[in-house]
Amino acid sequence: MTNNDRPTKNERRQHAREVARQRADAEKRRKRRNKWFLQGGIGLGIVAVAAIIAIVAVNVNNGGGTTSAAGPKNMVTGGIQFTGGDGKIAPVTTSGVSADGTPSPVATADSDGKVKVVEYVDWACPVCKQFEGAYADQITDFVKNGQATLEIHPVSILDRSYLGSRYASRAANAAMCVANYAPDKFLDVQTQFFEKQPEEGTKGLTNAEIADLVKAGGATGSDVSECLSNETYKGWVTKITNQVTNDPAVAGPQGFGTPTILVNGQRVGTLTDVVPTIQAAIE
Repeated sequence: MTNNDRPTKNERRQHAREVARQRADAEKRRKRRNKWFLQGGIGLGIVAVAAIIAIVAVNVNNGGGTTSAAGPKNMVTGGIQFTGGDGKIAPVTTSGVSADGTPSPVATADSDGKVKVVEYVDWACPVCKQFEGAYADQITDFVKNGQATLEIHPVSILDRSYLGSRYASRAANAAMCVANYAPDKFLDVQTQFFEKQPEEGTKGLTNAEIADLVKAGGATGSDVSECLSNETYKGWVTKITNQVTNDPAVAGPQGFGTPTILVNGQRVGTLTDVVPTIQAAIE
């Protein structure tokens, strides 16, 4: 190489600047890649944890200490059934529905010749409270007299009305806990929840207040308390509510709402017609 072929001092300076610029750009790209990998790893970790939680929630059994998509005992149809006679009313005991199972529309025990009344209710629903206050005694009298059977399906559609507290879902879980552990107290507990129903637009009742209502209705014991505090049937509440709200057989002209009442499988369009419809079916 001759002296004429050698780069000038100015060219060497420019080359050094270019090398430095390329190294700086490479370092920036390396830092960006590391940042993306770190964020992606955290995201994947969160997804993995969520997946593990979901798997645990689905697979624990009814007696477990966490939420489950399995249903409570005495609600194999998706609702708790009552039959009666001689002035008395009693729940029908059944198995539960497995986490991957679906409710079975089995006939209520001792139902021959009796009118079948099915109610879909949300314990946070003001119209349900009004309906129960007006007609519950008459309907249960039909059952006590041996003229009808009653099947109550608790659902949760009004969480949106309680300022993010999920009150409707927590109340529905309480219904499931009572159905599972103290089915003979279910109607008394339901009465407590409607009598003490919080106003919409509030946070609803706390877990402790829910537990007090359950106890006031006569459902006591450590199993009930644990079921309430762990929200054991949270998964089932979501599952059964989704099934019901997507069932065209119980939908009205504007979709599904509570209360929805069926008499011998037919939806009654107007709540004031429920008792006359039952009476007509009895006659």
